Amino acid sequence: MPGTPSIDDIKLSIRLAIPIMCGEPSKQHLYSTKSGAKKIFQLADVPSPICQVDIYDEQEFITSLAQLITKNLYVSTWIFKIDDEFNGRGHAYLNIDLIKPI
Repeated sequence: MPGTPSIDDIKLSIRLAIPIMCGEPSKQHLYSTKSGAKKIFQLADVPSPICQVDIYDEQEFITSLAQLITKNLYVSTWIFKIDDEFNGRGHAYLNIDLIKPI
C-alpha cells in the first residue's frame, strides 16, 4: 500500500529521533480500508448507514445484498464501495425502485 511505512522506515525514524506519524505497519492495513473504517465506527458506536463489510467474492456479494435488501425494505438506493479503490473509483449504486418484479 503506498504511503505505508515499513519496519525499516520506523527503525530509521527512531535512530534519527524523528517521529513518524502512522499506525503500526502490521495492523495498519486492517484499518486503512473502507471496511476497516466501518469496523472502527461500529466499535465506537458511531451512527453509520446499514452496511456489510469484508465481502471477497461475487457470490458473497449477491447473498449479502439480497439479505440487506430483504431486511431493509425501506431502503431504495444501495451504494457499493470497493475497499482498495480511491478518488471515487470503485463506487456504484443500485436503485431498487427501478427493478420491476416479474
